[in-house]
Amino acid sequence: MSEPISLYRKFTGTAGVMIISRCLAMALGVIYARYLGPEQFGLYSFVLSIIAMATLPAVAGLPNLLVREIANFHLEEKWGLLKGVINWSRIYVLSISLIVMLIMSGALYFNFFEPSVSDLLWVAIFLIPIKSLLAQQGAVFNGFRKPIFAQLPTQIFAPLMTLVILSCSIFFYSELTAYHLLYISLLSAVSAFIISAFLIRKKLLVTLKNATTDYITTTWHKVLLPFTLIAFIGTLNTELASVFLGFWGDIESVAYFKVAMQGVTLVSLGLSAINMVIMPNVARLYKEGDLEATQMLLTKSVRLSCFVSLPVILLLVIFGDFFISLLFGEAYLAGYPILIILCIGQAVNVLMGSVGLVLNMTGNENRVLKILVITLILNILLLLFLIPIYGSLGAAISVSVSLIFWNFLMVINVLELTKLKTWMFV
Repeated sequence: MSEPISLYRKFTGTAGVMIISRCLAMALGVIYARYLGPEQFGLYSFVLSIIAMATLPAVAGLPNLLVREIANFHLEEKWGLLKGVINWSRIYVLSISLIVMLIMSGALYFNFFEPSVSDLLWVAIFLIPIKSLLAQQGAVFNGFRKPIFAQLPTQIFAPLMTLVILSCSIFFYSELTAYHLLYISLLSAVSAFIISAFLIRKKLLVTLKNATTDYITTTWHKVLLPFTLIAFIGTLNTELASVFLGFWGDIESVAYFKVAMQGVTLVSLGLSAINMVIMPNVARLYKEGDLEATQMLLTKSVRLSCFVSLPVILLLVIFGDFFISLLFGEAYLAGYPILIILCIGQAVNVLMGSVGLVLNMTGNENRVLKILVITLILNILLLLFLIPIYGSLGAAISVSVSLIFWNFLMVINVLELTKLKTWMFV
């Protein structure tokens, strides 16, 4: 099978799963927004943003490290190290998750958060180890170049189960609160973890059953540090907007921002799908020194992601107010200007291609870290200045400006360090 056909088929399968996932997420978002109202939906979104940040120490950077190491060990047939890095990553995730849960419990016990937020967080903290393990298991699948299996438990089964339970709850009980949603989310996440663990054992680990287990933990911890900081800062750049809005804005503005972000997830679908497919391939091809094949892969991938994402951006900019009103209700129309601003940043992000992936998979993660630190400082300054004046609109401006700035710096560094071109017009 030729490489282009293989790329398109894998992309189609991965994108297909992601489209179904986005449709399920959109359906859930519509139900949340309509049945909870802006205040409860904003509270639920605020709590999940806190949990997303609390999960970072356990998983930040680990997926990228796992994909690169598994791809390389598989290529070099180092089965002992391959088995070792999987076992080590699982223990690492569990250990850090438990430490974070203890810290969070202390913060809750000493009333660090508002009572309405604390009540939800006592339930939500149990999502930390489950989501962390799901991220680890998804990275294992991606490292073995099985992106569809990586998505099925978390992107299809969990939201589908949530949708079914949620529909039954609405049918039998009229009341629906953020508290109920968290219990449903926790149950779905645990079920997804069980399925993911079963698939890994049956599809992947059976081949490593008789292999001896080798560890180079010092090397992995050393390499993990920049990857962790990269992912931590990258997530902060997106989640800080919601957290800052929750602290310095009003809780309804968090809901408007999250509604706009629903549209952005559709825009990023093409780039996210293609990144999952090419990530291990970029690592393998670059390690083999085949720059021509690597460049060809990147060129085809950016064109494919633009073909999928740019029409979605145009559609959201022109008809976004209609879609928001239709799906979420007129109470959320304040999210339309936010959506337009976020789409501008995403358009640049898609056109620039897989810049971060290329640097991470070619051993240049330290450069990525420096750029992300600069971007984070810019984002924080913009958020602190714009949110008090413009609220959720200021948050959207901060996120988009920071994203555009990050992409242009990354493109320059990719060309300088690897001689590869990731952008659309190659």
